Amino acid sequence: MKIISFLLESANKPKRSVSNYFKDIGFDGEKPRLGWVIPPLWGEIEKSFREISPFLKNKEKFIFLGMGGSINGAKAVSSLDKYKRLLFLDNLDPENLKKILKGINLRKTLVIPISKSGSTLETQFLAKTLRRLFERKWRNHFLWLSDYSSFKKIDNLGWKGSFKFSIQVNGGEDIGGRFSSPHTLVFLLPLFIIFNQDIERVKRIFFNYLSFLEKLREEAGKMAFLYRKEKDAFLNIKIKSFFRNSTTTWITQLFQESLGSKDKLSVKTTVGENNNFLPISFPLSIKEPILYLMGLMYFLEVFIAVFSYYKRINFVSQPYVEEYKRKLKELKEREERISPLQISFSKIPHIISSHLNKRIKFVEVVLYAYLEKRTVDYLRRVLRKAFPSFIPFVFIGSDWNHHSYQASFLDKNTFYLIGIKKEYEHDFFEKKILSCLKKNIDLLRKISFATYFTLQNKSLIFSF
Repeated sequence: MKIISFLLESANKPKRSVSNYFKDIGFDGEKPRLGWVIPPLWGEIEKSFREISPFLKNKEKFIFLGMGGSINGAKAVSSLDKYKRLLFLDNLDPENLKKILKGINLRKTLVIPISKSGSTLETQFLAKTLRRLFERKWRNHFLWLSDYSSFKKIDNLGWKGSFKFSIQVNGGEDIGGRFSSPHTLVFLLPLFIIFNQDIERVKRIFFNYLSFLEKLREEAGKMAFLYRKEKDAFLNIKIKSFFRNSTTTWITQLFQESLGSKDKLSVKTTVGENNNFLPISFPLSIKEPILYLMGLMYFLEVFIAVFSYYKRINFVSQPYVEEYKRKLKELKEREERISPLQISFSKIPHIISSHLNKRIKFVEVVLYAYLEKRTVDYLRRVLRKAFPSFIPFVFIGSDWNHHSYQASFLDKNTFYLIGIKKEYEHDFFEKKILSCLKKNIDLLRKISFATYFTLQNKSLIFSF
C-alpha cells in the first residue's frame, strides 16, 4: 500500500525532507512526530537497560508518575505484573497517594516521573509531594524520564542532581506521548522490571514482535481503507478481555486526541463494548500476552496514521488542549467564583435529563477525583438504566483532560457533566507533606474549573 510506504519514508526525517502528505499531518508545527513508526535498534534498548539497571537494584516497588501518554502505556503493562511491583500516581486527589503508600517500604521504592516537556504541572506537583517523604535522601529514589532537551528545565524546577534518562532509547525527541508505546522506555522500562530485568527474555520478545510488523502495517492499512469514507469516527476497539482494564485509557487517548476536533470529524471511542460503533479488531492470532499487547498498540497507531491520511487531518497535534491550560493560568493569577450544584450520584440522571435536547447524542460524566473502579462502574450502570439509548461515558478527570479534552472542544453533540468532591481529605498524611497536598487539591480544583469555563456552553459542574 502506497500510504504505508509514505509513512515509512517519512519517519525519522525533518519536515523539509518529506515530500508526501505526512509532511502536513505527521508534524506538530516543525517538530517531527513519526519516530514511533520504525522500532529502535535492539542495541539501543539493551544499552538503556544496562545503564538503568543499577538504579533498580534493591528496589521492591516502582512508582510511575506522570499524566496521559507519559503513563498510560506503562499502565497497559501492569496487567502482566504478577507481583504488583508497579504502582501509578497520576491523580492530584490525595486518595491516589494514600492507596499507593499503603504497606510499601519507602527505602526500597523508586519513583519514576515521566514528562516529555519536563514541566507538566501535575507531574511536578506530585513528584515534589513524594520528594518530601524521602527527605534528604530523595536523590537515591528518583529517576526521571524526559527528553534530553528538557533535562536542564527539570534541574531548574528543583531537581538538580537527580538521575535522568531519555524517554527514547536512541536519544531522539520525535515521538509524542500517546505514541510512546511500545517503542520507548515509557513501555519498555516497566516491561524490563516485571520480567526481573532479564535482558535476554526481553530481547526474545522484541525480535518476535519485529517479525509481525509488516503484517500489522498491512492489516492496519486495510482497516483504514475500509472506513475511509465514514463521516464519523465512532469506533469500538475489540481486544482480549484480559487487557481491557489496563489499556482502555491508552486506547481512548490514542483515538480521541489524534482524531478529535479536526475537520468536522465527530469522534467517540469505546473498548470492548457491545454497541453499533464501527468495530476494529486485532487481526493476528498471538497467544503470548506481551506480544499481543505490543502488536495491538502498533496496529492501532498505524491505523490512526493511515486513516488520518485519508481524512487529511493532523493526528499528532492537539491544539485545543491549550485552551483549558490558558484558562488555568488565568485562574492561578485571578480567582473566579464558581458555585457547583451539590448532588449525589443517584441524582445525576435527573440533572442530565433537564439538559438533553435533539442535538445531544452523548453524555460524558467527568469526575475530578480518585475513585475505585467499582464506583465508576456503579455510575455507568445508573446511567445505562436511566438512558438505555445512550452509551454512558464516565471518566476520571485526570485521565479525561489528557485523552478527550481535545475532542470535546468542537464537539456539538455531547453534554459534559463535570464533578468535583465537596471535600478532598488529606489530614491522614504526615505533616511534612500537608502543604503539598493542599496545593495539589487547589490545582485539581482549578483544572476542573478551567475545563468547565472553556466548555461552559455545553457543560454543568457539580460537587458530590
